[in-house]
Amino acid sequence: MKKTKNFLISHFSLLIVLIILLAYGIGITRLSFYGDDWIYIYNYHIAGPASFDLFQRSDRPHSAWVYLLTTFLFKESALAYHLFLLLLRGLSVFLFWQVLERAFGKHRSVYTAALLFAVYPGFQQQPIAVEFVMHFASLVLVLLSILLLQKYTVHEGKRSLPLLLMSLFFGGLSIFTCEYFIGLELTRPFFLYFTLKQQNKTHNNKETLKRSLLCLLPYLCVVCFYFIWRIFIFSFTSYAPKLLYALEENPVNGIRLLIEKVIQDLLTVLFRAYSLIFTRPVNIGIPAAAVVFLLTSLPIFFVLMKISRTGSFVHDDPEIKTADNYTSRNSEQTKATRTDLHLFLVGIALLVFSGIPYWGTFLDVSISFPWDRSTLSFSPGAAVVIAVMLDFMFKPLFSCIAASVLTALSVLFQIENTQIYIKEADKMNDYFWQLTWRMPGLEKGTILASENIPLDRTSDNDLSPIVNWTYAPENRGLVYDYKFFDLDLREGFFYTDPNQTIPVEHTYRSHSFSSSTDKTLGIFYRKNGCLQIIDQNNTGYPELPESLIRISGISDPGLIITDPEKTTTPPAAIGQEPAHGYCYHFQKTTLALQKKDQNAAYQAALAVIQNDVHPTYASDLAPVVTALLNESDYENAESILQNNQIGSSDWKYLCEYWKKNVDTGIENRPLEDFYMEHECF
Repeated sequence: MKKTKNFLISHFSLLIVLIILLAYGIGITRLSFYGDDWIYIYNYHIAGPASFDLFQRSDRPHSAWVYLLTTFLFKESALAYHLFLLLLRGLSVFLFWQVLERAFGKHRSVYTAALLFAVYPGFQQQPIAVEFVMHFASLVLVLLSILLLQKYTVHEGKRSLPLLLMSLFFGGLSIFTCEYFIGLELTRPFFLYFTLKQQNKTHNNKETLKRSLLCLLPYLCVVCFYFIWRIFIFSFTSYAPKLLYALEENPVNGIRLLIEKVIQDLLTVLFRAYSLIFTRPVNIGIPAAAVVFLLTSLPIFFVLMKISRTGSFVHDDPEIKTADNYTSRNSEQTKATRTDLHLFLVGIALLVFSGIPYWGTFLDVSISFPWDRSTLSFSPGAAVVIAVMLDFMFKPLFSCIAASVLTALSVLFQIENTQIYIKEADKMNDYFWQLTWRMPGLEKGTILASENIPLDRTSDNDLSPIVNWTYAPENRGLVYDYKFFDLDLREGFFYTDPNQTIPVEHTYRSHSFSSSTDKTLGIFYRKNGCLQIIDQNNTGYPELPESLIRISGISDPGLIITDPEKTTTPPAAIGQEPAHGYCYHFQKTTLALQKKDQNAAYQAALAVIQNDVHPTYASDLAPVVTALLNESDYENAESILQNNQIGSSDWKYLCEYWKKNVDTGIENRPLEDFYMEHECF
């Protein structure tokens, strides 16, 4: 038995490490900051670790300790945060396994649940490392608290009292840090009850229940205090209790809405989440995917089969012939079935209790960004329920195969998910380097306004810190010099009448910004295209949103400081300057045209020909050809146009742009011939 126990601990621990490294470690060095990561790191940059007390006060006031500690340790290193979150993820899986094993024994479903929990596909925001270090810290704490309580029950007494006190402290710290895992806390009684039953201290259910309740009293006090604080003292600062409002307005309809949401959310976290692993295309290549699949599924299969033979149940064995063995075998199978039923009960309890924050507020639970974050709360319960369902549906051999395949496909899914974030980092790198090429400096108070931003893991609140870090890296304090607005969100507040100058006061968490709408600069960026400064000269640009056309009259390129004293570069986490493709020369050309430096614009345009670079969108040829036309270089202008495929909508825009921007003081006859040749009249 001791040899078997050592096998399970050592081999399954190694298996957890393998799965975590494969699922989340591949490509980790190429990840950046995403989403709210930027706000957290910029807060550290401008105000230091101690500022998180104020920064977190509006939504999770008792979570500041996480960021005070992590920013003190990791500073502004993206890789350090990703590695730390990887460690927390692995630790949470190990603790979850240990909690389940102590409650239900060495049962195959316990190990399957731990594996499924490790790579649960519903939650896809692991690469948002800074923000979710808080969530996983809370997860580790609550699991550690439950495990310490389980250990306490083995040797109750004065010597084990520190275990109980530490468990109580970690449990309280977890729920006050982050409410995501309140489901695990509320399921603590189940874990404790089955742990006591597993220890065989008593076969009397009433006695077991009594001892469970006595152990749980201090935890009950902590949880009650939390709910009193959260509902009546701190109240609903970010999300409203929509269920209560619906019940007050119409009880029958409110109950109907609740039932519908519960059913939809459970379907999402149990089935829609796993549908992703069968529907998302493999972009890492079939050979690489096959290697990862085999490297994951085969070890899982062999370990699960070993567990099946040595765990708390037995399987078909042709050598078992005696009546005693037959009776023993039936007894073990009955015990295994009973364990599965108990596990299933706990899984359902985990799902129900985890849904309380979402069903009380009608918050979205989805498998799409950004609300896939909600599935993290349900992931422990979903893993347990799916694991038990596999045991119910299949015989032992096929159950092991199914668990191996499901886990391996989930690993592949998480690898693909990492690649999505790596591509997002590449887009951000291109976006902000183009921004600095085109805008070497900005006047303080500038509002960058855009829409349809092709950055899929960021909002305008996330982009504002990057802009400030780029153009005012030396700033300290909680006041921004610059703001980034997504017009899809902000137009109705600040630009209902673009011609009317109104003050702009915008606060997010502890950060504030003050300016006015007359300091607006419109920008537009299409994926793989060249970032555009929008004013009345280019309102015909293809795919330009109506909101940017409406503010084009107040968009002021004069806010750009064309020759700043210091070189402007994006924050280090954005990455190194990319290779100088077409858009680099595009930005240098448009910057020179703004400065009315015709020679510099001409040289930048010639570099396009010399380096044989081409735009993704033909409409981006407009300023480069303009620079050539201003120098009467019709030959090179014609050469560039012939070397790019240009559609009718692009020709329309190019002609309008040239008429507005080409110097009319040059010799007109050749220019008119050029226009005639390209049907610009």
